[in-house]
Amino acid sequence: MYAQVTDMQMRFGQEELEQLAPSDVGAVDQSKVESALNDASAEMDTYLGSVYTLPLSDPNPYLKTICCDITRFRLWDDAVSEEVRKRYEDAVAWLKNVVKGDVSVGIENTEEVFHAATSRSTSDRTFTRNSLDDF
Repeated sequence: MYAQVTDMQMRFGQEELEQLAPSDVGAVDQSKVESALNDASAEMDTYLGSVYTLPLSDPNPYLKTICCDITRFRLWDDAVSEEVRKRYEDAVAWLKNVVKGDVSVGIENTEEVFHAATSRSTSDRTFTRNSLDDF
């Protein structure tokens, strides 16, 4: 995981976490927050794994911020505010910039990464099992 429950508490406060992940005893449901942190980290890995070998040996501290913003968005679920949605969208945009090479996480990648190029055809040919039998 790129962040911990304590990181969420420091960034967004105990009160907000109690609102997002209430427990039966009036505190924070740690397992719900940890689950959301795991999901956010997995989402981040879908981007980072395309350019870096995972797990990252020395993660950039900014990844903790990205993880917290994604986790917060996930915890708010359907009641997400514009600010929370914007921070999530900014986090995803930043991750996409990492993939494009516009932003670095400060780790030297030892593996060569190949990006597949796609092209669009103007033909309207539909590929089916029968049409492929001709080849």
